[in-house]
Amino acid sequence: MMPFESRWALLEPGGFLRVDEDHPLDFYIGLDVSGDCILLLIIQDEIRIQVQSQAISVTCRKRNDGRWALMFRLIRMDLRKIFSHLCDDLVESSRKITEKSCAARFILARFEHWQRLLKHGHTGLLEQSAVRGLIGELLYIREVALIQYGPTPSIEGWLGPQDAAQDFYYSDCIIEVKTIHTGASKVIISSAEQLSDCGNRLFLVVVMLDSAEQGNTGAFSLIDIVNEIRLLFELDPYALSLFEERVAEAGFIENEIYKNYIYKFNGFRYFSVKEGFPRITKIQLPIGIEKVKYEIDLEACKIFEIS
Repeated sequence: MMPFESRWALLEPGGFLRVDEDHPLDFYIGLDVSGDCILLLIIQDEIRIQVQSQAISVTCRKRNDGRWALMFRLIRMDLRKIFSHLCDDLVESSRKITEKSCAARFILARFEHWQRLLKHGHTGLLEQSAVRGLIGELLYIREVALIQYGPTPSIEGWLGPQDAAQDFYYSDCIIEVKTIHTGASKVIISSAEQLSDCGNRLFLVVVMLDSAEQGNTGAFSLIDIVNEIRLLFELDPYALSLFEERVAEAGFIENEIYKNYIYKFNGFRYFSVKEGFPRITKIQLPIGIEKVKYEIDLEACKIFEIS
């Protein structure tokens, strides 16, 4: 689709156009009579608006045909580019919603996630290191967690995006995922909590991910793997909705720029983090030291490597 910024430039004040005829939901893009940018979703019933913003106005108004218009209006024009990314994300992330009665709740929850990101200074794009880290976690979900635990449990256990100490918490183990280039021998541990097992089985999963060229066999982008997992969840609406929440909390926003960065997955390395594993834990920190960040040499961890 044409970017939202370009579409608004083509509209006259007061004009509205359907966003995508093939989309299951009734999204419209438009300008009000004052020239403010708007994304509008037509819904069947009124919904209570519980989230607001100083930059974006959210309202729900009854139409003449008895339906309701859920409207997102940009107030701060200096945020037009970010608002364009937001609109694109709301439209694209809801393409799998076939039950229209759930649409408004999903869209408002998605908007609330955006609000949290913007409060933390998120500008709409992840840094490359964060992209690689997110891809590593998504690869673990696709290749391991989905097979071992099933759709809903695999995502319910993905707590890294919610600032948990480790990335995955399951009934039988805890998983911390680190993404490195193939051949690299060191991983960065960002806190004393990250390799603390708290009495549970803890595993360090190292993802080997390299840059690739478009068209290379097995090459993919962040958007590719997000869409692939969406397809795997399409028969489980709850798991799909939860997945959308988690990737939003991880900072992922639909943006075509991500298609320019291509990667190739070259496998996992697994390490059992137990007694003797080289690590710094919270209980080891002397009084007065609150935070630590350190590197682990994987060559020194070979005796803990498992299949």
